[in-house]
Amino acid sequence: MNIETVDWNTLERLRGEFLAAKGKTGVYWNSPSDLAHYHRFFAARIGWKWDAALAQARQVGWQTRSRRLLDWGCGSGIASLRLLETFGPEAFDEVVLWDHSTMACEFARAEILESHPDLTVSIANPSSLGPLDDTLCLVSHVLNELSLDARAELTQLVNGANQVFWVEPGSHLSSRLLAEQREALLAQHAPIAPCVSAQACPMRDEANMRHWCHFFAKTPVEAFTDGDWARFAQIMEIDLRSLPYSFLCMDAQSLASAPQLAGKSRVLGRPRQHKGYSKVFSCDSNGLNDYELQKRDDKSLWKNIKKGKDGSLYEWTETLPGRIRSGKVVEEVQ
Repeated sequence: MNIETVDWNTLERLRGEFLAAKGKTGVYWNSPSDLAHYHRFFAARIGWKWDAALAQARQVGWQTRSRRLLDWGCGSGIASLRLLETFGPEAFDEVVLWDHSTMACEFARAEILESHPDLTVSIANPSSLGPLDDTLCLVSHVLNELSLDARAELTQLVNGANQVFWVEPGSHLSSRLLAEQREALLAQHAPIAPCVSAQACPMRDEANMRHWCHFFAKTPVEAFTDGDWARFAQIMEIDLRSLPYSFLCMDAQSLASAPQLAGKSRVLGRPRQHKGYSKVFSCDSNGLNDYELQKRDDKSLWKNIKKGKDGSLYEWTETLPGRIRSGKVVEEVQ
């Protein structure tokens, strides 16, 4: 469903409801027009985060290995659409949608079939969601809306999935809630990305409580050349340049072919730039480390980290306590 004329009041109302939906399930959409407006703007930004997260997972060799796709809390279907765009509809026999809003499921189904008319796309009942063997489960932007009981139910469901791909906003709260999900899934699933280790997440240690695991997606050029996007940013008071996200990709232990990440590191968040050096918060195989990288030590690495255009995965080839002396970008892990 395309929007011919943007109703800015609708978008303002939707944003207000999103911001108010803390600890409760939000059913925001009153009409197909609401969903079309959501899909045009809010879901598009979520889709850019999915693109970035999927690219990071593919960088370490992750592939879909399940013939059924379940989009839990599907909204307008953006997670399924981005994953299908990445891997192709031929990767799946069936797409199953579920959301608290039946209207959203119907909208998502129509959007997916418009792009992939030969796919089998169904809407699930809560009682028919499982078992999730041979299922890739997508979850997106839900944790801040769920009660403790609802999160526990979701964890139990997802634990039965063959593969899990989960994307959340890159806020401190959402990232930490996602880290809890990782630990709850760890007995049955192996972390693929962004983790560089299968051990317990060091972010949950008391000394690291002020930190969080997050990254920044790239905003496409269209957002800066389209007049509707400019007005959207102004009215919603949203910085289009900032797309923080957290994500988690895990495969069942029976499936997992863990990527070879020994000696690799993830740069979390944005490096802090200073004159002649950068401060880098790094997730390493031995835990979290706050490093300083001097421009004079490795100019090429310093420039790359400063621009952050090649992802977040690096290999530090020489370090001292609290300092990176040299390193390189990891472009692909076999």
